[in-house]
Amino acid sequence: MKKVKLIMDTIDYIEAHLSEKMNLAVVAHALHYSKYYLHRVFSQTVGMTIHDYVQRRKLTEAAKMLVFSDKSILEIALVAGYESQQAFTTIFKAMYKKSPLQYREEKDYYPLQLRFQFNHEWTQTSKQ
Repeated sequence: MKKVKLIMDTIDYIEAHLSEKMNLAVVAHALHYSKYYLHRVFSQTVGMTIHDYVQRRKLTEAAKMLVFSDKSILEIALVAGYESQQAFTTIFKAMYKKSPLQYREEKDYYPLQLRFQFNHEWTQTSKQ
């Protein structure tokens, strides 16, 4: 159960800081855990690394803004925590298989990664 609380705290921290530059070391330091321990527990529980989770969450929020806001692509890139529009476009295209402009023009939002949540049954069975 202690691991579940750690993962919930990790997710809460990530979600509260999505627009900031973030990596495993930053998250582990904020939560006062070893980055090696946090990496292992997070990966085993969530099924992906913190880096992958953060990247997919940032891109999901950026995709939402592309479709549902009038913000420029540069502004969205900066809000998503990327240092340039080029860096944002490169990773966006790698994950969504189209450029941010193409994605915006198609107006077909779909998330890469929604916020991770434990279901009730998993939490109950993990108490044993």
